[in-house]
Amino acid sequence: MGDSDENQFSQSDRALIVVGDETIRGSTRLQKYGFLLHKQYEKEMSRIAAKVQVLEFYNDWEPLWYWPFSRDLSEDVQTCVDSRLIYKEPSGPPNSYRYGLTIPGLVKWREMLREFDDEMTAIHKGVTNLQKIRLERLLEGVYNAYPEFTKRSIIKNRF
Repeated sequence: MGDSDENQFSQSDRALIVVGDETIRGSTRLQKYGFLLHKQYEKEMSRIAAKVQVLEFYNDWEPLWYWPFSRDLSEDVQTCVDSRLIYKEPSGPPNSYRYGLTIPGLVKWREMLREFDDEMTAIHKGVTNLQKIRLERLLEGVYNAYPEFTKRSIIKNRF
């Protein structure tokens, strides 16, 4: 990546990596995907961060009521919504939203895909595979694999 490209991506663009070209149903699921990408694709995210420091992936995960939560991810998503890179629309029950990339967001995500081909392809496959897993199974998998992130959970006794 040349010097002229150094500012091509901003810190909030990390959220585009989590959303990808999928539609994500719910803020909780969005956080789950971010957490699992952090845990399962650390090597790929480190390679991206080595090329562009502002794209260092989320590492502020803390246990919350249902799932590990990243305030940085939440803020980046809102920044991308405000800048019209990600759409956020009501979906189903009150306070439930669906997230996806807008046309400008998709263009920027594809730029990232070109810039970080191997890493982004692996991460995109991860998000696509996560979409196929029922929410209950995602929770069960994380609760069993990462018990340190369930200490404040109000539903951990279900697993």
